[in-house]
Amino acid sequence: MSNARSASAAQSAPVTASTAPPATRSRSVKLPGEDLSLNEMMRVMDVAREMRRNRDVAEGMFQRDTVRAQLRTKLMQAAEIAGDRVTEAEIDAAIDQYFKNLHTYADPEPSFQRVLAHAWVWRWRLAAVLVPVAALATAAAIAFGSLAYLFF
Repeated sequence: MSNARSASAAQSAPVTASTAPPATRSRSVKLPGEDLSLNEMMRVMDVAREMRRNRDVAEGMFQRDTVRAQLRTKLMQAAEIAGDRVTEAEIDAAIDQYFKNLHTYADPEPSFQRVLAHAWVWRWRLAAVLVPVAALATAAAIAFGSLAYLFF
């Protein structure tokens, strides 16, 4: 009788995660993207789309031989239309020069706009120096003016 009771008790006992078969166990660990909202899902899709587009652009950049051939063809057609007599060797040299200097950096020429750009970047530091200097200059001018008024 006790065996019958223990068997019926075992059958009516709730199934826990440790005693349940693997197919019926509920997962206590959530995967990172499992419960995303619609906005979060859209952001993830935007990132994936941008990564795919960047990969396509990068793959196009690494196909230098096809880019060179297309550039050579376009330059030859442009030279024919313009009436210039250039050889393929000259066009190849121009293409080589173009790719050689494609990703080089050169400092911008000195100009007033460059000075303004530097002043904008350093504006807080310049203000920290110039405001006290301007205050001292104003105080000195006022003092000199009052002294000049007294003596003249």
